[in-house]
Amino acid sequence: MENIYTDDMKDLVLSRQDFASFRKKNRLYVDKTEYAYRLAKEKEGFYFISRPRRFGKSLFCSMLEALFEGRKELFEGLYIAEKTDYDFEKLPVLSFNFANVSSATFEDFYSELKYSVIDSANKLGIQLSADGSPSLLLGILLEEIVRKTGKKAVIIIDEYDNNITSNLEEKDREIAEEMRKVLNDFFKMIKNSSEYVSFCFITGIVKLSHLSIFSAMNNLVDLTMDEDFAGTFGYTEEELDEYFSEGIDEYLEANPEKYESRAEFREMIKEYYDGYRFSPDSETTVYNPVSIGFFFKNKCRFNNYWEATGLSTLVVKLAKDFNLMSILKDGDTFLNKSSFINFDISSIGSSNLSASSVIALAYYSGYLTIQGVPEFDRNTYILGFPNLEIRSTFTDNLIMRFIGNDDIRASWLMALRTACYGGDEDGVERCMRDYYAAFPYDAFPKGRKKNYQIAFNAVFVMLSVPNDFEKRTYKGRIDTVVAAGKHLWIFELKVDGSADDALKQIEEKDYAGRYAYLKKQGITIHKIGLSISSETREIAEWKCLSE
Repeated sequence: MENIYTDDMKDLVLSRQDFASFRKKNRLYVDKTEYAYRLAKEKEGFYFISRPRRFGKSLFCSMLEALFEGRKELFEGLYIAEKTDYDFEKLPVLSFNFANVSSATFEDFYSELKYSVIDSANKLGIQLSADGSPSLLLGILLEEIVRKTGKKAVIIIDEYDNNITSNLEEKDREIAEEMRKVLNDFFKMIKNSSEYVSFCFITGIVKLSHLSIFSAMNNLVDLTMDEDFAGTFGYTEEELDEYFSEGIDEYLEANPEKYESRAEFREMIKEYYDGYRFSPDSETTVYNPVSIGFFFKNKCRFNNYWEATGLSTLVVKLAKDFNLMSILKDGDTFLNKSSFINFDISSIGSSNLSASSVIALAYYSGYLTIQGVPEFDRNTYILGFPNLEIRSTFTDNLIMRFIGNDDIRASWLMALRTACYGGDEDGVERCMRDYYAAFPYDAFPKGRKKNYQIAFNAVFVMLSVPNDFEKRTYKGRIDTVVAAGKHLWIFELKVDGSADDALKQIEEKDYAGRYAYLKKQGITIHKIGLSISSETREIAEWKCLSE
C-alpha cells in the first residue's frame, strides 16, 4: 500500500469517483466483492438494503454495475475473481442514482428522472421518445432490452428515497407527496415488468412502506438486518487491520511519544469510529468509512468528521421537540422490532408522529445503532450511539438546540475545558451554573429528573474528554467521572436534594477508592456534590473536596 497520507487514500472514501475509476487508477479499495458474489451468483432476485448516508452504498452499486456489465479486468485480484467461479457474463444494466435527481422542485425532479431513463436507454443503444412519464418510458425500455438483446435487464437503484427524505419539513410536504406518487408508479412498473428483469438491487436510508415496490413486490428480499450482510457497508475490524495497518504504523513511527503502545492507539480508533451494528443476529460491527477516510487524510487526528445531512439534522430537531434527552444515555433506549417494520416516514412532520418513530429515524439516519437484544424479549432492540464521534455530534447538536448561541457555546466550552484541566474547582462550578442557566424552562419537564443528570454528563461529551456516566463500582454507581490530564473529577448530583447528601454518598460508597492508585501518579481527585432545584431548574448547591 502506498503512503497513507497520499491522494490515493483521499480517493478511497472522499471522492465521488466510481468503482471503475478506483480500479483503473489503482486506488486502495476495500474488497466487498464477496458480498456481491452472494447476491449476483444466480443473476436473479430482487433485493433491498438500507444504511445511513455516506456508508459506501454508491460505491457498492457502482461495483455491482461493473460486475453485471462483465468487466472482469476491473476485478483482478479481488475475492470474486480469485476465489469464486463467477463467469462475468455481460448483461444489460440500468443504473439509477436518485441522489443525482434534483429534489429542489417537483418539475426538476420529474424531468431529471425522465431523462435519466432516456440516458440509460442511449447507453444501451436504444432510442426512446421523450413523450410519456418516467414509468411509461421505463416499461418501454425494459421490453426493448429483451427484444434487442434476448436478455433480461439488471436494475440497480441507489438512494431511492433521497427525494422523499430531502423534503420532510412541513413546508416541503406537498412536494414530497407529488414525488411519492411518481416514485410509486416508477416502482410499480418494475414490479409489473418483472418478466423483463432478472436482478434488482435497491439501496436507501429508510424503507418507505407506502411505496408500491414494498407493498406489492412480494418477492423483494430485505437484507437490512440480515446477519450475512452485516458487514457489506463500512469497514469491519478485520478490514481496518488489513487495509490500514501500514498507515497506523507510519503514524506511530513518526509520533513515538503520542501513545504507549500500538494497541492503545488502535483501541482509540475503535472507540471513536467503530460500533455500527446492523443485525441483531450478528456481532459484526463496522467503522464509518467516511470518518476513517478523513481521519487518515488529517494525519490521524481524532475529530468529529461525520457530516450532518438534512435527514440527520431533522432527527436532532425532532428529538428536541419530543424532549428525548434520554437518547443521550447509552443503553437506555429500547425499540420494538415492529417499530422498525411499521416505520412510515410520511408521518414525519405530522400530528401523528410518535416518539418511537423519531427513535427509528435516529437509527436509520446513523445516530443510533443496535447495541444488543434483551434475553427476555428477542423482539426488542437496545439502541445506543455507535461510537464517541456520533455520541459527541448528536449531543452537541441537541444541546445547542436548547441553549442556542454558538459563539457563547464555543467560549463557554473552552472555559470549562481550561478549568477541568487546570483543577480550577471554582471555574468548573461557575461554568456549570452558567450552563444550566442557559436552558429554557421547558428543557426539563417536571417528573423527568433523569434529564438533569443526562444534561450534566452531556457537557463532558461535548468537550470530548474521557468520561463515564453512571460508572459502576462495587458499592454503587457514580453519576459522572471525568478525566482531564492531572485531574480526575467525581460528580454526584441530587435533584431537589442537598449537596451535603451528594458528597456524603461519594464518601460512604468510597467512589474515590477505586481511583486511589492515580494519586501516586500525581493526579488530584476532586469530589463534587451538587444539587439542582426542579423549581428554578438551576444549580442550588455545590460543594467540593479534593485529595
